[in-house]
Amino acid sequence: MNGSRALLDVQDLTKHFPVTQGFWKRVTGHVRAVDGVSFQVFEGETLGLVGESGCGKTTLGRCIVRGIDATRGAVRYRLTDGGEVDFLKLGGKDLRRRRKEIQMIFQDPHSSLDPRMTVYDIIAEPLRVDGSTSRTEIDDRVRHLADVVSLDLSHLMRYPHAFSGGQRQRIGIARALATNPRLVVADEPVSALDVSVRAQVLNLLESLQKEFALTYLFVSHDLSVVKHIADRVAVMYVGKIVELSSTAGIFDGPLHPYTEALLSAVPRPDPGKRMRRIILEGEVPNPAAPPPGCHFHPRCRYAREVCRSQVPALREVSPGHSVACHFAGELDLRGVSAIR
Repeated sequence: MNGSRALLDVQDLTKHFPVTQGFWKRVTGHVRAVDGVSFQVFEGETLGLVGESGCGKTTLGRCIVRGIDATRGAVRYRLTDGGEVDFLKLGGKDLRRRRKEIQMIFQDPHSSLDPRMTVYDIIAEPLRVDGSTSRTEIDDRVRHLADVVSLDLSHLMRYPHAFSGGQRQRIGIARALATNPRLVVADEPVSALDVSVRAQVLNLLESLQKEFALTYLFVSHDLSVVKHIADRVAVMYVGKIVELSSTAGIFDGPLHPYTEALLSAVPRPDPGKRMRRIILEGEVPNPAAPPPGCHFHPRCRYAREVCRSQVPALREVSPGHSVACHFAGELDLRGVSAIR
């Protein structure tokens, strides 16, 4: 983004899960959930991260917030004083101090809330763990956050089971904001909600971004949602980013065949306009044994011999638009406006 500084600089982030076999748990391979991902998240923006289920989106988000430990790589986080730390190398007190600046909103608002805790305690818990906030300050903060996410203050002493899915997600959002974070990783925050509630939660997230000066990494498989909220979009396939650009650049001028196929599935608001859905043949490759060369080549209708042997690097082909395809710019791909 022009004029913005990178709040987060992710470099070669990798997460491989070992595959074990037998009584002695001998390692026989690895699931390459995230495989050498690099990107930046600029201050004040919303970066959408999209792809099919199993592509590594959620694992990537959890590695960034240190929910799970990455195999290798760096997550350079810019501090308020202009300095920089590698979030993956922090530990002990340093990690606890910085972790409150990067929070996460989880996909399932039911399982992510402790059923034995009241709404008040759920929102207050991050502040109590921090240990630097007085009881009066915690009370004021909880009530303020309940108000900004449109929760009735009289409901603070109730338990999560008493609320609808949309209300539970509002509780989760309030909890994520309790420590006044700078970056929020939102992992499919509306996918488990009714369609009628999704727009309300998305509008809430947008208003909170302005009020609290938040930066979002917004993980989703729903491109129509991402188009509504994201400034830029990164497309993942089998653990790798295959395209990264502004939202308009992705939707109007995709440069990767996988992005084109995803866009063909976006619902059109005009029922009079027919869509030609691009049906990808075959299955998503096994991340424990991905195909050689470009991981997408077994399903790509444009694949050539070089695609089967050489891994394409993610390269910038125009200002702000990067793609991992040997023939980027040569293919006549269709965006949403061109799909009928």
